[in-house]
Amino acid sequence: MVMTIKKATWNDGPDLAFAINNRANAAIEKNGSSAVINAALGTLADDEGKLISLPSVYDRLDEMDRSRIASYAPIEGEKEYRRIVIDNLFGAYKPEGFISAIASPGGTGAIRSAIFSYLDRGDPLICHDYYWAPYRKICQEFERDFRTYKFFTDDYAFNIKALEEAICEGLRDADRIALLINSPANNPTGYSLSDDEWDKVIGILKEKAEDKSKKLTLIVDVAYLEFAGDGDEQRRFFKKFSLLPENLMVIVCFSMSKSHTAYGLRCGAAVGISQSEEIIKEFEASLSHSARCNWSNGTHVAQNILIDLEKEEYKKVYEKELEDLRAMLKRRADLFVLKARENKLTMIPYFGGFFTFIPTARAFEIAEELEKENIFTIPQAKGIRVAICGVSEKKIPQLVDRLAFYINEK
Repeated sequence: MVMTIKKATWNDGPDLAFAINNRANAAIEKNGSSAVINAALGTLADDEGKLISLPSVYDRLDEMDRSRIASYAPIEGEKEYRRIVIDNLFGAYKPEGFISAIASPGGTGAIRSAIFSYLDRGDPLICHDYYWAPYRKICQEFERDFRTYKFFTDDYAFNIKALEEAICEGLRDADRIALLINSPANNPTGYSLSDDEWDKVIGILKEKAEDKSKKLTLIVDVAYLEFAGDGDEQRRFFKKFSLLPENLMVIVCFSMSKSHTAYGLRCGAAVGISQSEEIIKEFEASLSHSARCNWSNGTHVAQNILIDLEKEEYKKVYEKELEDLRAMLKRRADLFVLKARENKLTMIPYFGGFFTFIPTARAFEIAEELEKENIFTIPQAKGIRVAICGVSEKKIPQLVDRLAFYINEK
């Protein structure tokens, strides 16, 4: 007997990444952390394998008055939090137009509300074919039509032609579409669109928006933004969202999970950009309504932490800690890329973020063999995702060596 309604009945089983991470933790418990390489989850770990939690962030929690922790946040988020999100997200590259932010539980909540509010049942969501699995699951939940295009050409360059064809096909089938791009530092590949590639994307969308009977939404997931470059260089593309056609909406999905090591605090925001004030007011009303109906309001303490971190005496400490994390991740990534080249191991071009990606048609077979050696990675249809964010620099050569052994030699 099945009691759930048909559209709410799923047989997906446990989440693959979390299931593999659980096996990695069991191996650590049995054999010790030095004998295990856990490259499964997208969480930053130190060289001993312990989850990093920034003191600047969690000291604020320790010192915060309990009433600020226990109280409800406004449904749309604290006003100051929303302002800080916009300022910190765009930096010197804030787009021209009307902009507003609505708080959400992590970046996932922002993505969920963008898909629900800007696509109707059966409307296409177009996404690159290397993607974070919950995008598809959210579309299934709301009966949106999840479609993919070939992200890369055969030499692993961004496939703008395939994207354009997918957009054209979507607009032939529906009057309303959304394009979802996870960049910079794409999960699972570490790829970032260049400024020139963004110009081409925006050019295609603007051209299609000339048909005023069509409604287009660009959803940009920037969860790994702070680990995708130095300074503000990775933010330059935001300026390209200035003064776009009225029927082309942009929603940038912000998250505190990676940038503030606040994975479990579940705090983020959907940031809407439009040349129309009326459309932005509509955005605020729609996403606030969804918030009330789904999670009621966001985690107040996390919003208060971000507000406190704007104070000069705390901000400098946080920025230094973030700089150190970036440097640590870059050392790991640089070594991985170097060793991959030495071992003639093909990988998707890496520009930043928590993951590298090794293309192979034998991903599940190879991941199973690696697990026998206490090396834990995430197999996917197109290859193996490697969470270098959780692997110490000294373990990187062994990790690459064993990947190369199974992919190149066996």
